[in-house]
Amino acid sequence: GELVQGVIDGEPFLITCPINMFSTAIIIDNGVKNVLKSKASKALKIFCTEFGLDAELLNVKLQTQLIKSKGMSSSSADIAAVCKAAAIAFGIDITAEKIAQIAARVEPTDGVFCDGIVKFNHITGEVLQYLGTPPPLKILVFDCGGSVDTIVFNQRGELPYLNEKKEEQVKQALELVEYGVKYKNAAAIGKGSTISALANQDILCKEDLEVIIDIAEKCNAVGVNIAHSGTLIGVLFSITVSENKLLECVHAVHEMCPYMRYLFTAELIAGGFFTV
Repeated sequence: GELVQGVIDGEPFLITCPINMFSTAIIIDNGVKNVLKSKASKALKIFCTEFGLDAELLNVKLQTQLIKSKGMSSSSADIAAVCKAAAIAFGIDITAEKIAQIAARVEPTDGVFCDGIVKFNHITGEVLQYLGTPPPLKILVFDCGGSVDTIVFNQRGELPYLNEKKEEQVKQALELVEYGVKYKNAAAIGKGSTISALANQDILCKEDLEVIIDIAEKCNAVGVNIAHSGTLIGVLFSITVSENKLLECVHAVHEMCPYMRYLFTAELIAGGFFTV
């Protein structure tokens, strides 16, 4: 998901919410040709065309811990991993900004592969602002069910009007999250992301969002965030939270929102690439 997403002064953007779950791309030569996912395959072909390379020379194995069509930026992570692995294989020094441009030619993308936390134009792939390194937070991730097609979602005719309608709330959310990242203030991040989540209800309603916000407050969470074009809700906690409080929150959500499914607990981290 994202910490904030919307449009300000006509510029669409999101604030990244990278977590400690990854897509991994490996260049292998074992004689068995791997079949890449369609979006990753398209990105690899664009990469090779950009640098005058033959895509057939690369055999890429892609693995991911992310769930697709839920708003976890799984395609963005896959695309970034494949492009970075190919760049390493050919000795090319490629920037996250260049990969973002390639990814945006495939579909609206996320900037989780950029260092730290960034303000990012998900339509063009432009990095608008580096916000910094976030304080560590734990995130309980819940699924509302169903799936969302990113391309179809961003083609909705009423989207510009709905984004304009929530612009003032998005500005407030952005200011709080910018402050929270800069000063390592978890409460400000949580408050800002909650405002953005509520502001997104007219665009993609999550039926139990307000109930979960109430549960989060009672369990001493700092706030909630959502996948603005997906099906996920995250409950944000300070890294020092006890395991009992996390369990209390999960149990309360299951009791009050029986159709919500708890998926896992993740941690907010700085985005970027990790080479092993």
